[in-house]
Amino acid sequence: MSNSNAITYVGTPDQQHMLFLFLPVKKGLFKQALEAAHLLHHASKTATDDPGPDMRAQTGVHFFMFYAVPAGSKSKLPVTTFQSMPDKDLLVVQAIYDAEFADYIGAFVQQPSIAKGLNAIISIMDESNIPGIDPNGPNSANYIKENGGVVSNPDAFNCLLMAYNFADPTAAGKAYVAPADLTNPLFGATFPGLSVSNILTNYAVNGVTGVELWPYPPLTDVEFAQSTKPDCS
Repeated sequence: MSNSNAITYVGTPDQQHMLFLFLPVKKGLFKQALEAAHLLHHASKTATDDPGPDMRAQTGVHFFMFYAVPAGSKSKLPVTTFQSMPDKDLLVVQAIYDAEFADYIGAFVQQPSIAKGLNAIISIMDESNIPGIDPNGPNSANYIKENGGVVSNPDAFNCLLMAYNFADPTAAGKAYVAPADLTNPLFGATFPGLSVSNILTNYAVNGVTGVELWPYPPLTDVEFAQSTKPDCS
């Protein structure tokens, strides 16, 4: 089989990267953190309240997860997993996104409804008494909140997220990783280079590009059949 059409170069705009945040939240506000995350997710997928074009190619999120953990919670599994500090709730955020980290975050803060969701999360973060963290420093949640929010402080917001990002924003998802190039964590992509922009531009159903795959705004009445949990009794 010829590999003449195989992709041998993927520029940074089409690379897939992982975001894996562990954000400290004020004790007792984990439900509010989930509400803010829901607002952020809804805005990033619809943006119906914002003027302008469809920004989903720029925000480029393939997958996301929000998981809130109350202060002092133990792991739900027999092994230690996500655990919060005794005096803070925890918001875990995982996503696969396109392009450079700063470009990705910058596209998010351009839309008012998305910025509103980000500011809601910023407002409930608690960075006090964390080793190596200045809770009032120039890249802190307090500073951003008191100086115009994420729109006015995009660089500080980038650095705030990086302080709590477990993932490496320079590690692109790859279909194959040579044994000599193994990294920890090991991050792979089934279709490296298949950015959201490329999907919307090239994927077609009945000759209609992108729209039937992911209409804008997305459909709200899609029914998902109930899956079955394995019986481990």
